[in-house]
Amino acid sequence: MEENHGHSTRACRPGESDGLDQRVMTGPPPDRWREPARDLPVLARPDVLVVGAGSAGVSAALAAARRGADTWLVEKLGFVGGLATFGLINLLLTLDDGEGHQVVAGQCQEFVDRLSALGAARFPDRSEWGSEDPDRVENWRRWGLVWGRPPENVRYSVAFEPEAFVNVSHELLREAGVHIRLHTSCTATYGSEDRVETVVVESKSGREVLAPTVVIDTTGDGDVFHYAGAAYDLTRVYPFQWFRMGGVVDTSSDRPGRGWFRTTDPGRVLVPWGGPGAVDFRIDPTDAEDLTRAELECRRGVMAEVSGLRDREPGFADAWLDDIAKLLGITESRRLTGDYILAKEDVDRVFDDAVARTGHWTRRGVVFDIPYRCLTTPRVTNLLTAGRCISTSRYVHQATKEIPAAMATGEAAGAAAVAALGTGGLVHGVDVAGLRDDLRRRGAIVDGAADPD
Repeated sequence: MEENHGHSTRACRPGESDGLDQRVMTGPPPDRWREPARDLPVLARPDVLVVGAGSAGVSAALAAARRGADTWLVEKLGFVGGLATFGLINLLLTLDDGEGHQVVAGQCQEFVDRLSALGAARFPDRSEWGSEDPDRVENWRRWGLVWGRPPENVRYSVAFEPEAFVNVSHELLREAGVHIRLHTSCTATYGSEDRVETVVVESKSGREVLAPTVVIDTTGDGDVFHYAGAAYDLTRVYPFQWFRMGGVVDTSSDRPGRGWFRTTDPGRVLVPWGGPGAVDFRIDPTDAEDLTRAELECRRGVMAEVSGLRDREPGFADAWLDDIAKLLGITESRRLTGDYILAKEDVDRVFDDAVARTGHWTRRGVVFDIPYRCLTTPRVTNLLTAGRCISTSRYVHQATKEIPAAMATGEAAGAAAVAALGTGGLVHGVDVAGLRDDLRRRGAIVDGAADPD
């Protein structure tokens, strides 16, 4: 008989008890149902499996495939981009340090360039970065690109069209040769004591298995490292549900626009609804009952806010609800307890193993170098993580959860996964100095010396 402990499986020795008492052997307790054992088909044995196709996952898959790895990208929803697309959080906050220096580039900058070429992005010219000119600050505030305490200034942040982000993602993933599998959820991992050998996925096709050499968890909620037995922190949060309204008259006026933002489509505005000012409850983002309550309550709140905007905002009288986020604005749940936990005290600290950088969207001059060790866990040898669930404190998480940082850590994780293939998938055996050089050569910023000024 085999014992199954989470993702670990070992055979019992002859004469060894399997640890099950007679009651369990004869059947499960009344509140349980024992699922019959069965063989599952192996869908593929990719070099790199990326689970979760949000902005971090797309970036990770691109980085791995562009370096020659057989790469699969699995996503539970029917689209890529996550909160950046169908969560309607279509703001890249931020690619700079608040003082005129770019700190995120690489694949994130590539997305900005592609979106800009399509006319699907708005951002300040480099000459404006860091400016405290009131007119410039007010202009970009109306696009949702100015946040934080006074004195406010212009940041290198980007407003973009979510559908264009999806299309650019599809185009780049196809060019790189990534195998995309949508409508497919990760439900379990199995393997040895310290290694993920297989990932169980479920879809309309049934339960199947993927057997990768390296796994990258970009689920946002840390689903893979949770199943694999890694340590983590879990936070209850206030939900958001952003929405867009059409038919708004004169969005280019000099009114402040606080509470709603301009978009690239004249007459349409983005409303960042939710959070502690609008919702009076926190949820566990990994609990289906909590998520269901949030979906129902937030939609009711959105409809009330739509009515309120029509009544109180000039130019909104004949406006309509154009689109509502298909994903709740959940930006924190599980955070990995990795080989290093990046903390507030690490502001401006130089790390020899830094593989990405990020500014802070509400605090000018605050920059974190992100060590490779924030992407790894001592518990599992062939697992990396990227995006909002990397190993940080809650304070630092407010910076690393944002899309540019997520794309930067995704790019680093994808590159690291390919480097780990040379060691049999052992992510702790990666030559980090070589990894940093590789990322730099491809345009990523990994430390202060790499500012492209």
